[in-house]
Amino acid sequence: MLKAAKRNLVTNQMHKLTIRRILVALDASTHSLAALEAAANMALLLKAELVGLFVEDINLLRAAGLPFVQEIRYALGERRAIDVPRMEAYLRAQAAQAQRDLSEMAERRQLRYSFRVARGPVSAELLAAALEADLLALGRLGRSLAQSELLGSTARTAVAHAKGPVLLMRAGVDLSQPVLVIYDGCPAAQRALWVGATLAQPNGSLHVLVWADDNETAKQFKSDIVMQLADIEVAISYRRLHDIEPDKLVETISHSNTGLLVIGTTASPLPPQTLQTVLERLDTPVLVVR
Repeated sequence: MLKAAKRNLVTNQMHKLTIRRILVALDASTHSLAALEAAANMALLLKAELVGLFVEDINLLRAAGLPFVQEIRYALGERRAIDVPRMEAYLRAQAAQAQRDLSEMAERRQLRYSFRVARGPVSAELLAAALEADLLALGRLGRSLAQSELLGSTARTAVAHAKGPVLLMRAGVDLSQPVLVIYDGCPAAQRALWVGATLAQPNGSLHVLVWADDNETAKQFKSDIVMQLADIEVAISYRRLHDIEPDKLVETISHSNTGLLVIGTTASPLPPQTLQTVLERLDTPVLVVR
């Protein structure tokens, strides 16, 4: 009886996570467009509102005011000076394109949506706006970062400081593939499990990596998962994590043939460095759940 009551409590805690407003950081980069498309698909599935935000980067405007800053146009082989009015015009054009992208994707799916422009430090504006949303979606990289990097500074800041879930996307991802959840029994993992199962419904397949100290705990986790997802129609496959060494965990996830990784971070027994390595090195879209 006590076990049943405990499981019911776990299930109730898990279902407290609701996503009604999805905030998308837009900057007209390919990774931003990938985040927008993923967020739009999630909004359709979760019946959520889509909120687009374009941030006029105050640091770019400050740089444009410096006399020695120039724009190099490699295609034309020329240089030209940049001033604040020209930079403002450039940012307005980018914002207009971002708004068109948002409108097109939202209207195609008949979603409720809104768009706004803010000016300031990009990370600070995103975090402030995210307080009014249930999920923040952004590209892993911005326009200016090297292709060798897998996680940009804005994405790092969002993962570290956002109060709610954060979706990190890159271009060229197929979200119709199965969803993968890392489950370790903590409350954030329970919420990650529910979100992952909900997002997995269109393809009907959910993979769960169970991390437990022993076989008995792993068996108990599987029973809890079955109970928690009793109302969701999805086929679940399990694999126990025997090794959480960061490099091996990244390799395991990379070879799992999944389209999205959902992972809970708050109060997770997984070592923080392991979680950080997964986010930094994994070339896969990740939904981080608090």
